[in-house]
Amino acid sequence: MREWIEYHRLLGIDHFYMYNNNSNDDYLTVLQPYIEEGVVTLINWEMEQGQIGAYQDWYNKYRSETRWVTFIDIDEFICLRNDRSIGDWLKRRENYPCILMYWKMFGTSAKEFHDYERLVTEQYVVSWNRLGPLGKTFFNCRYDIAAWDETSHHFTLTKLKVFGIDFILPPMNEYGFFIRKGISRGLNKKNNTIQLNHYWSKAWNEYAKKMNRSDVFYKDNPKRRINYFFNFENNNIATDYTIYRFLIQLKHKMKDIDFQ
Repeated sequence: MREWIEYHRLLGIDHFYMYNNNSNDDYLTVLQPYIEEGVVTLINWEMEQGQIGAYQDWYNKYRSETRWVTFIDIDEFICLRNDRSIGDWLKRRENYPCILMYWKMFGTSAKEFHDYERLVTEQYVVSWNRLGPLGKTFFNCRYDIAAWDETSHHFTLTKLKVFGIDFILPPMNEYGFFIRKGISRGLNKKNNTIQLNHYWSKAWNEYAKKMNRSDVFYKDNPKRRINYFFNFENNNIATDYTIYRFLIQLKHKMKDIDFQ
């Protein structure tokens, strides 16, 4: 969790709204310094399968505090290919209502056991050889979110009022194309400038833990099925080191060294 926070701070994200959904680990040991610094707002959220409800709660309470927001999980890392700052990347798209970042899926890298002394972003480099058709969005808070349902998770719909008429807009991708669900123009272009690294399994021992529990979205968790795992794992036929461009800086930050 500290790696996830410090990495995204390197990219210029300045505040995190974190929803604690009945955690029973020692999460406050990690989060308390960030809470005291004013970097993290922690919300206890007891709703079962309450992910969409948490999004809506943030929207109702905190939307006015920021210009842009993205609803991502702690196994997802925003990866810029050229820019060093997510602010610079968004500035060139400031009039987009909602931008989809396509997933790049990373599996186990053939590891049976996760090394808790090393960074997630360093350990897992074996990936799919393409971007996935889904991902997560950056939402421009000058607009309105049009629906709170399963579309909010991967395909956020926004609302624009023109001459008193509401128009529902799908998200755009970085190339400026509006995206129809399941059909994404520009998806396989080689010049993408952003992707969302999704470390969906990590090592086998970590994934095995997921198989024994539900999560914040699914009560009947499809991740419990071994075929689900192999359907994703067997697509890992490439390597992607793009995020390594940030890792020396991140390692120094994790050691509390001021790295200029």
